[in-house]
Amino acid sequence: MFSMLRHSTFLPVLLALLLASGCASKHIANEEAFDDLAARKAEAFTGDTDSALDKAEDALITARNENIALYSPLHWQQMNESIKTARKDDLAGKNQQAIEAAAWALTLFESAMTNKQKVEDRLSVLLVQKQTLEEIKANKVLPAAYQKQFEQIKALAQRIEAGRNGNMNDDISDLLEDMQALERDTMLELHWRPARKTLDKAEDEGVDDFAADTFRAAEKLTEEARDTISDQYPNRVLSEQIGKRALRAAQHALYIGREAEKIINMDIDDAEQAALRFEDYLHQLAAALNAGDLRNMAFIDQTLALVQKANELSVNIKAPLEKRIQELTSRLHTLESEASVPVPATSKPKLSQP
Repeated sequence: MFSMLRHSTFLPVLLALLLASGCASKHIANEEAFDDLAARKAEAFTGDTDSALDKAEDALITARNENIALYSPLHWQQMNESIKTARKDDLAGKNQQAIEAAAWALTLFESAMTNKQKVEDRLSVLLVQKQTLEEIKANKVLPAAYQKQFEQIKALAQRIEAGRNGNMNDDISDLLEDMQALERDTMLELHWRPARKTLDKAEDEGVDDFAADTFRAAEKLTEEARDTISDQYPNRVLSEQIGKRALRAAQHALYIGREAEKIINMDIDDAEQAALRFEDYLHQLAAALNAGDLRNMAFIDQTLALVQKANELSVNIKAPLEKRIQELTSRLHTLESEASVPVPATSKPKLSQP
């Protein structure tokens, strides 16, 4: 009789939650057992509405931290609805109804955690790949594609939740391929696209014609970067390195093209001012290196003199540091030798016989 009473009390609660969450046609597997489980929990909270609500709210926080919205989306929807119902009933002074709704939330939470373990086991390869995508910021670099695949993982988790996970291997394999393709596309977007955009900018400005050789070299390196990243995108270090080389080459082509265009289009007076500006750059370097005034020399000779001065300064800086390192190393070896010498044992005095 009491079991029948519990069923008659909790069935309307279940139906209300299903309809409110839009999941009436998407049942959780073994959901019929929840009625008895929730009823037992409600009995334990009889007369203690605050305790029931507190535990349900704590369970909701834990569920959020455990990402139940991904692993058990049907549970998550119904759990939120049951919490809303419990709060509403509590404000209306319907203590028993509030306890029952809170008990439903706790029942759903326990079932959701069990389902999460099933999802982690069955969709492990997808979840590992999801973590990889988040590490390379695919969710920010290509958010639409990432969100689509995220929703597909949720859909598979929902099938497991509903007990409809018999033939999922092909779906898992297909989604894994799509996620790996997104990893590749993200790496290309991060490490190849900047170089390609820079070359496109040079073409848009028309400066590629003024630095044709430099532009062709940069374009070749950018194509190599695209091919390398496409083939070896899991190697993040390699992808980043070749992407940087391509970007620097593309930037070089852009700036050389701009400078070459200026030179070609300048008249005699402009050419003189350009030469003086370049000479001033060299003079600023000479002043910084204390190399004196070298402006009486040709540009190439000024450059060679500056290189020689820089090398001399480098040697002067390194020499005392290397000497100090040698001294410290020698001292360290001495200390190690002293520490390795065994300390002789002291002889104990003989005791006099009485």
